[in-house]
Amino acid sequence: MGNKKDIKVVIAVPSSDASGMNVLTAQCIGAAIIEAGGLVIDFIVRRSCDIVSNRTWLVNKAIEAGGTHILFVDCDMLFPSGVIQKMLAHKKEIIGVEYCARTFPIKEVFEPLVERKKNEIYKAKFTGMGLMLIDLSIFRDPKFGVDAEGKHTPWFSFGRDSQGNLAMGEDAWFNFMARDSGYDTWIDPTIQMYHLGEYGYCLPTSKTDV
Repeated sequence: MGNKKDIKVVIAVPSSDASGMNVLTAQCIGAAIIEAGGLVIDFIVRRSCDIVSNRTWLVNKAIEAGGTHILFVDCDMLFPSGVIQKMLAHKKEIIGVEYCARTFPIKEVFEPLVERKKNEIYKAKFTGMGLMLIDLSIFRDPKFGVDAEGKHTPWFSFGRDSQGNLAMGEDAWFNFMARDSGYDTWIDPTIQMYHLGEYGYCLPTSKTDV
């Protein structure tokens, strides 16, 4: 990954037209920037109802800014301040966290690819991009986003079934496309996170020390 002085993280927040950033999320981002000690070079927000174009635009802007990594943060997340250093320390191209949707009963938005480990990172079939660190070098890889027939596919998109119903979100699409290009998605289960809404939605094992 390179030395610490070579790392340049861009924090990227996609936001819909209908909502702004939760004040607690803004506080978490501010605390993470301070604790990262100079690793963060930019903090970009893109507001649009199109999440796919949001994420694509944010990646391109992070590359233009000279970033080495992009940290996607959804505008309704609560997480610990040391998350940037912790995720970087794993030296993985793609690393996310375990979290759940804003629903009852609790619904996980990740799926392990191997046996799930409680205190160790593990490979995932996919995980949501509510909090995900990505090495920007993968977007410069000529084979990234190229299918088996040699056709280029978008970095982010929606998967739909034969009836046109949504079958896959843009985050799962990215995870599957990345794996087809040779890049695994990893999860750090020790990073506790809440999905903010009417309640603080979290997995049953989550603690309240964020």
